[in-house]
Amino acid sequence: MSDEDLENSQNKVKQKKTYFEKVLHKILIESCFLFNHKFSNKICIFLILSAIVWIVLFILFDQAALPGGAYFSLWILIIFSHILGFICELVKMPSLLGMLITGILFKNVPKLSIIGNSIYSATSSLLRNVAFCVILCRAGLSLDLDKLKTMKFKILKFSIIPCLFESIIFAFIAVLVLKLSFKWALLMGFVISGVSPAVVVPLMIQLQETGLGVQKNIPGFVIASSCIDNIIAITGHSLMIGIVFNKGEVWWTLVQCPLQILAGVLFGILVAFFLNIIRLDHKISKVSLRFTVLFLVAMIAALGFKKINFATAGPLAVLTLVIVSKIVWQRVDEYQDLDKENILLNVKNLDDLFSKIWSIIFLPLLFSLIGNEIDFGKLSPKTLGLQLAVLAIAIVFRLIASFFSVYFEKNMCFREKIFLCITWIPKATVQAAVGSIALDLAKLYQLPTQIPTDVYFH
Repeated sequence: MSDEDLENSQNKVKQKKTYFEKVLHKILIESCFLFNHKFSNKICIFLILSAIVWIVLFILFDQAALPGGAYFSLWILIIFSHILGFICELVKMPSLLGMLITGILFKNVPKLSIIGNSIYSATSSLLRNVAFCVILCRAGLSLDLDKLKTMKFKILKFSIIPCLFESIIFAFIAVLVLKLSFKWALLMGFVISGVSPAVVVPLMIQLQETGLGVQKNIPGFVIASSCIDNIIAITGHSLMIGIVFNKGEVWWTLVQCPLQILAGVLFGILVAFFLNIIRLDHKISKVSLRFTVLFLVAMIAALGFKKINFATAGPLAVLTLVIVSKIVWQRVDEYQDLDKENILLNVKNLDDLFSKIWSIIFLPLLFSLIGNEIDFGKLSPKTLGLQLAVLAIAIVFRLIASFFSVYFEKNMCFREKIFLCITWIPKATVQAAVGSIALDLAKLYQLPTQIPTDVYFH
């Protein structure tokens, strides 16, 4: 190519912009200063997306998307949950606190209570159950089976002992102080015994990124243990729900609990293998298809078993389904000659999809709806003080149990053992997900919404 040809080609590339293009560039790029800054850009995107969602809701549901309607109230709860959650993060507080405060404000402040009161109890219960499904799916996907095999005794010891110890101690103290029946007290014990993955896991990931504790694999150990801890707490809670709300005789309760466990586990295994048989290969992304099918089947399991009064089987079915599906899909990817890096990437992308719908939709919904159930007008300060005292005592015993569960680990120093005990304190996600299940069932069976000393069915 000659110099003249080269110069001509460069001139074509560097063509002068027309007057219209200059004006357009000035308006869209230089003048829109809000979009040129990261922080203001996020605010603009948040406001625009919020407005678009409301317009879609109004087109679809008409009056229900206007003030006083259920969909408008849910939209407001999600918007303000994100805003107050962001404000809490700015002052170094958990965003979950801001979301919980949102629900409390819209329930208890007179001028704002129209929002909280316009959400139907059945709608709130359904949305909390769907959020619970997402938590179960994330718990199953985050379970690192390789780490569980290599450190199984250490992980099981650190997850089982504190969880069961706290549940039982809470139950005995609640019987003595709160005058509850033992089965209700143990049910509440399993509610509060689960550690919060929404608090613990992000902090452990930050430690991994900074390299702290990585040599002894402490962050990975805590993440794996938290998953097992949640599974134990949720399983124990499901079993106690079956016992507390059983309508039959005692012998039928003893027979029904193992039957529900067996039904949940079998459902999860059979459906997971069925999903492998049909081979989820399609024009759309393999990970997206797996996410869609897993999420929908998980909701069928959780809500379907509850529909037929097998409430214990639902959570176990979802956990079994997710864990077995993860194993089966990894084997399928290996059979299709994918390398280990891409296999792990598929699992991570699947977990990321659940993480996104959790953080954007169901996390703010769950905590704001839980806050919306708190009515200060019905709370007794004395009872609340006693409940907090029982909770504090149970947490102290959990710390003791956590310390002795890692006390004989020779490869950890004293400070690391204390750190592990402290990581086992946070309570948030599991409590928000399962804490309202007993209330929902009490309303369903038309029982008193205050916990009695015993439950009788008529």
